[in-house]
Amino acid sequence: MVNARSSQPKPRLFSIPAPAVARHPDLLLGSRQLKAWLDTLPLANPPKAARMLLHQLRLLSRDPQPDTRFANLFELFEPPLDTLFQVVYERIQLNPESALPLDQLEHEVLQNLTELAYGYLRVANELLTAGKAPSAELLYRATRLLDQSLNIEQLHYHRPNIDNWRLLLSIYLHAAQYDIVRKKVDRTLRRRNEPHTIHGLFYRALLISFCDPHHHRPSQVAAWHEWTGQHTAGLDLAMLPKGRANLPLDISGQSAPLAAARRCKPGPDIRYLTADTFMQTLKEDPEAPAGLLDALDALLKGRRTPEQRQNERQARDHPYRLLQGLRLIHQRLSQLMQGGNTDPDPYALPCRQTNQSKGGAAFRLQGPINPPLMISEPILAEAESTAPDAPPVGFVARIQRLLMDDAKQIEIGVEKLSGRVLPVEITGRATERARGDTLALLQHAADSGRFTLIATRNIYREGDLVNIEGPGVRYNLRLLSLLGASPRVAFIDVEPGEA
Repeated sequence: MVNARSSQPKPRLFSIPAPAVARHPDLLLGSRQLKAWLDTLPLANPPKAARMLLHQLRLLSRDPQPDTRFANLFELFEPPLDTLFQVVYERIQLNPESALPLDQLEHEVLQNLTELAYGYLRVANELLTAGKAPSAELLYRATRLLDQSLNIEQLHYHRPNIDNWRLLLSIYLHAAQYDIVRKKVDRTLRRRNEPHTIHGLFYRALLISFCDPHHHRPSQVAAWHEWTGQHTAGLDLAMLPKGRANLPLDISGQSAPLAAARRCKPGPDIRYLTADTFMQTLKEDPEAPAGLLDALDALLKGRRTPEQRQNERQARDHPYRLLQGLRLIHQRLSQLMQGGNTDPDPYALPCRQTNQSKGGAAFRLQGPINPPLMISEPILAEAESTAPDAPPVGFVARIQRLLMDDAKQIEIGVEKLSGRVLPVEITGRATERARGDTLALLQHAADSGRFTLIATRNIYREGDLVNIEGPGVRYNLRLLSLLGASPRVAFIDVEPGEA
């Protein structure tokens, strides 16, 4: 374990926004006056309440004349902000699988969470400047707010805020310096099932960042977040790698956790997360969330290979059009195979290809998109033609990564489906399970001879037989195993029987 007092340099002041030039006349400095104002917030109108709260909070957190008594004023902001956070989190639960961009309320709540964290850290800076140690409770409050902000961003595939990560890391290092990182706070400072130490909050955020939430569905990430918070006790940072499960972390804050885990080399600012006990708990706990162990295993194995990518990316800047949804992809492939109209599909989404490799590609397109994109769903990418009579060029792929920004611009990474992809239709008794969604795709990888059926998830029953028909093909397929799935679409390993 890292002995923070001897191995870490003395922490500097927290890096937060500069204070205002002068005190604003609208600032409320009396506890009773501020509490009375907060009681008038229109919480039945969450966006308006969030805007009003942010205005007053920003005036206080950036006031040029702060003192330690400000901490009591900041605490008054927590109850209404908790109410707004709960509204946002409940709305996320209504769409636990989709890539929905942040809306107005969510933007406002994110800014409130970060601003309140700035306020507590400004109080901490005043204490540090006076040669006093900030309390565990003060730093815990700031850590919890930044963790909540990070969690909302992850559940929306939002581009991570590296400045917030640096603040989280800085708080952890300060708490370790003053030996309060594992000090338990009162239950009134946290929600039920939240970690009760700065250690727990920090390592939960670190582990989930290591697992690259942009590669997984929001429901998975939410389950990881809940379970991990209760199982961080055995996690620590070491000066040197220990055991099998160790991942490097750049404690200078220059590299985000995932970037450090993939590329960092040993150095004075590198520490190693020792996670053998955590990994063993993941394997043995029957209630451990699905996918978390696989995500960590994949990252650890990637560290032991010379190149994480099988094929190098090549930069591109070419206009494309994307089709999503089995029905539209099926219709377009059928049209092209029959030699019909090759004009772009009117439902296709304009985008630009930003890079490609032998097995994948990346695209940028403008959101919002309805229906929203999902991890593990197929798309058809078709290059825009530069000549009137040029044949269509494109490929079928599977979405593997999603990322969004404040302008609602979406970046996706896809894995190309190798071999031949045919539009087929499910027939026979299996149509009852399909509930009308009988259009599907059949992938045949010529190099391995493997067949994959891409169909509505309702069709999957391990060991069952499914009849399919398509252009020049008719198969009786045995469903073997799920290779991946979203709530709408399943990629099923199948074995063809007699025609």
